[in-house]
Amino acid sequence: MAADFIYTVQPGDHPWNLAERYLKRPSLALALRQRNQIADDHRIPPGTQLRIPKDWLKLESTQVTLLAVAGDTMLRQGSTPARAAIAGERLQAPSGLHTGPDGSATLQFADGSRVLVRRDSELQLQTTQKSLLGQASIVALSLLQGSVENQVTPLGDSGGRFEIQTPAAIAAVRGTQYRVYTDGQTMRTEVLTGAVHVANPTGQVTALAAQGTVAQSGSSPAAPIALLPPPSLDGLPDTIERLPIAWPITPLAGASQYRSQLAATPEFSAMLSDEVVDSARMRVRDIDDGSYVLRVRGIDAQGLEGLSAQRTLVIHTQPEPPLLIDPASDAATTAARPNLRWTQGEASLQYRVQLSTHGTAVDEQVVSSASAQPPQDLAPGIYQWRVAAIHPTKGQGPWGDAQAFRRVLPGPGVDIPQPQDGSLTLRWTAQPQTAHYHLQVARDDHFSNPLADADADTSQFSLKDLQPGPHYVRVQATGTDGYAGPWGSTQTFVVPQPPPSRWPALLLLLPALAFF
Repeated sequence: MAADFIYTVQPGDHPWNLAERYLKRPSLALALRQRNQIADDHRIPPGTQLRIPKDWLKLESTQVTLLAVAGDTMLRQGSTPARAAIAGERLQAPSGLHTGPDGSATLQFADGSRVLVRRDSELQLQTTQKSLLGQASIVALSLLQGSVENQVTPLGDSGGRFEIQTPAAIAAVRGTQYRVYTDGQTMRTEVLTGAVHVANPTGQVTALAAQGTVAQSGSSPAAPIALLPPPSLDGLPDTIERLPIAWPITPLAGASQYRSQLAATPEFSAMLSDEVVDSARMRVRDIDDGSYVLRVRGIDAQGLEGLSAQRTLVIHTQPEPPLLIDPASDAATTAARPNLRWTQGEASLQYRVQLSTHGTAVDEQVVSSASAQPPQDLAPGIYQWRVAAIHPTKGQGPWGDAQAFRRVLPGPGVDIPQPQDGSLTLRWTAQPQTAHYHLQVARDDHFSNPLADADADTSQFSLKDLQPGPHYVRVQATGTDGYAGPWGSTQTFVVPQPPPSRWPALLLLLPALAFF
């Protein structure tokens, strides 16, 4: 049984006016006099302390403020049809709230207690009352489906109580932070601070801070167990530049799922994102740019959610970076000043283009069109480039992913001398940073059956025993890093027919010489 309420007598107080003002029935004045052994009910010395049973105190209905609303949240008051809930309006019991897949709402009660109704939940206000003496609050809520997060103002000895009823059990507190979930058959309670008494017709338990308990319909609530500790968010960047977010976090021992919540303020009055995933990831749905508060917690095999890790998070995704078109990823180009091209966004956007090699910036420029060229010739090598969009009022958005390309010299051109007796030596201009050259010679310009297909360490190659007729030749340079550059242009040369032999004519003359 709850302890009596202690009232300190003020000048002019007596049992009859106290009963009229604060007790359920004026006739309780006599019982009040007898209980406190008041000799003269018209002259009670100020400062006297009277003991008043809390069940005698008069109660009146109080309004509940709908402090914040997000997403699809419907309100039903009394027998009126459900409608969209509006932040700031005041509710009275009986009322009901239903949140959709992206909905949430925060209720604030007369004593300052708050209840955050999470997504996919249905909550009914059964009783919201307070006593006129001592400001004791009596709150009874019915959670039919979903989950709530509660911050209950300590009730002390005021005689107040705060209860959440579910089909499986009832959670009662006198001041604490805790969470309650139900699917109609199961109730899970997670205590963050203070203590929560969980009871149903078959049994009862008390869960303390950092403990949770599970109650099934028809079964006693399970003995409380320790909640999972907060996960580590050390690897999470301060700014997120891509949506939706699915950032890996350090796995938490004992966690089978993870919940990520995002709000605009540390109070989490309105939940802007509330996501559960099966892997060790922090997940956030699409959301506007801004600074937010993030909290992440693990969920154990019984479905109990652990303690939360919390930190601020900046989301900066706009304007989105364009998609890079050319040069394609890991492409090679022989252009000394390649044309960098990307997708065109809004006409008002400008673009910042950055070009670098081996981590050193080569060029950075701002352009109004969706293309740019380096102002100077690029030396052979590997380059990275990226682009960010610049909005006239929002400023520069995040950089897009960097993309690499290779600047290569064109394949060597060959100096072809006049073949002599089916032999010749091909020469070409040596290229820097080249390990060796590859040469092909064939009788057709497709090089389908080359006569020569060989490597050369120097910029020349000798050919012998060439047959008369046209020939085709091309050369390719392979760099010191093993990259084979493009073939040089296909060039041709003709091996002439050898001069006719004089011996056949001399042989024809031999019979004539025989007559002499």
